[in-house]
Amino acid sequence: MSEMYNVALRYTIKAGGYHGIITWTSFESKEDFDKFYTEKIRENQEVVEEGISEERCMDLTATTPLACRIAAAHEEANSSGGEISKFILEAEMQKAVFAHTQDRKRLGIK
Repeated sequence: MSEMYNVALRYTIKAGGYHGIITWTSFESKEDFDKFYTEKIRENQEVVEEGISEERCMDLTATTPLACRIAAAHEEANSSGGEISKFILEAEMQKAVFAHTQDRKRLGIK
C-alpha cells in the first residue's frame, strides 16, 4: 500500500465559528487533492501544509487555539440558527477542553 497524500487545512473567517480550527485529510494522491480543493473549498479552508506525514498532521491540529475550539463549540450549539442548546453547548465544551488537554500533552506543554 502506498503512502497517502496528507493535507492539513485551517478553516477561514468565512467558516464562521470554525475559524482557526485545523483539521487534516488524506488523499490517494496530490492530483486527488487538487481535484478536491476547489474554489468553494478554498473560501472556507486554507492549506496549512500538504504532502506531510500523519504525525505532522496531528502536530499541526494540536496547535489549534482553545479560543477557536470554544467558538466552534458555540457554533455547534447554535447550528439551527435559533436558540443555543445548553445541552449541546455543554457537551461540545467538554469535547473542546478534552481536545485542548490532549493537544497540550502532544506538544509537551504542562
